[in-house]
Amino acid sequence: MAYAQTSRSVFIPAETANIFSLPSCGFDRSESSTAILINPDRAPAKRVRKVAGLAEWQKNKAVRYIDENVERCIKVEDIAALVKLSASRFSKAFKVSFGRSPYDYVLARRVEAAKYLIMHTDEPLSQVAHACGLSDQAHLSKVFKRIAGVTPLRYRRAGSRVRPTTFGQTNWSRLTEGAASAVSASCP
Repeated sequence: MAYAQTSRSVFIPAETANIFSLPSCGFDRSESSTAILINPDRAPAKRVRKVAGLAEWQKNKAVRYIDENVERCIKVEDIAALVKLSASRFSKAFKVSFGRSPYDYVLARRVEAAKYLIMHTDEPLSQVAHACGLSDQAHLSKVFKRIAGVTPLRYRRAGSRVRPTTFGQTNWSRLTEGAASAVSASCP
């Protein structure tokens, strides 16, 4: 059986090499083998897809939904359905629009809500965690320190010396009524 050598030193049977008779390939037919020469100038360019961000109405609707449901389980699928996109498309567009994933954005909003509750109530941190949609005090402490740079207890002790860094104008006062009786909502 005769073999053909490609430009990348791969040998294929000469009979099989005939199927590569495409306009972008040139053939050098010698005695019993066929060499396939691929012209790199004619190779198709790799398509790069650019992901567009969310429309203004989609951004507003997503942010409003997250802020109104910060104490509940928030799923990407729910927000995506709200703005009429698939979950994966929504996640990509959200990251383009906000510079972070939906999960990171939700955690940041929960930390903002926790900052408000820590500064305006005397509730234990476990109740603050539940009121902000976090599973327990340990989860609150871990996320809070990662995002705010300080633990919730130190933030509380600093009191008025620490100025909360909020983004967006959200009224977190509705969470103070439920902070004392907050129950963790689990995602199914």
